[in-house]
Amino acid sequence: MICQEPGVLPGSDFYFYTPSALAKERLFYFTSVGHFLCEAEYRIERQVDYKNYMLLFVKKGKMMITSEGKKSIAKEGDMVFLNCHRPHAYRAVGYAEFQWVHFDGSNTRQFYHDIMESTGGRQVFRLDNGETVQKKLKEIISNCRYGRFCSEFDDSLNIYQLIIGISKNMQGSLQNGNENVELMIEEALRFIADNLNSDISVEMIADHVGLSESHFSRKFRKAMNSSPKEYVIRKRLNEAKCLLKTTSLAVKEIAFLVGFNSESHFCNTFTAQNGLSPKKFREFPL
Repeated sequence: MICQEPGVLPGSDFYFYTPSALAKERLFYFTSVGHFLCEAEYRIERQVDYKNYMLLFVKKGKMMITSEGKKSIAKEGDMVFLNCHRPHAYRAVGYAEFQWVHFDGSNTRQFYHDIMESTGGRQVFRLDNGETVQKKLKEIISNCRYGRFCSEFDDSLNIYQLIIGISKNMQGSLQNGNENVELMIEEALRFIADNLNSDISVEMIADHVGLSESHFSRKFRKAMNSSPKEYVIRKRLNEAKCLLKTTSLAVKEIAFLVGFNSESHFCNTFTAQNGLSPKKFREFPL
């Protein structure tokens, strides 16, 4: 079917589908699919419930996406997942070519919710399997274009595979993100250990790993179940315990060696944390 909407260029097509009662109750099903070539004039803005969800794959160019109160740019190779039950808009930024499918199904709302919750509401996804997604969408559109028989179970599987493609890609991104966090934490711990006897601050540690103090503190607490400041104090006290048990150094010397700026501060902190003064701890049998 040829589209007459402003900004849609020749060579574009789209198709509608009316699902069966069974599909609506138990399966994923599409309500319309299409392949658009557009110029900058093309834009869609919906303020009413469009009663479905949308997957949009950008083949060429860029698209501006507005949804859930956020604006994002979708580039070539990106997939967009939109909740069309809520106000949303999308438009071409210059020339753009994209494939799309409007769909719904019994579990779509939960899939959408899980993905949005896991990504902080991100709706544009860079896919590692972009060619596979493009082929899957092309297959769906081609079946409609040429009137090929395709059971609703096959349609449901195709849509499911598209959503899972986003989920797998998202998990990979999160895994990579987790690996990056682990490396950052390891570097922070190394910096703390190397500078334990210095007057190190949380700001200094954050600067060393390239993050703002607040961002670093949140990441550190989540990974270590402790604030950076608390960790530094515990690390210093652990070192002090070893020195108390394995050397004959004076308490004052140990205090300065592990980074405290006064003997009294060290003794007060040590006693509060351990229920024993440094002297009593030294005398206490292992």
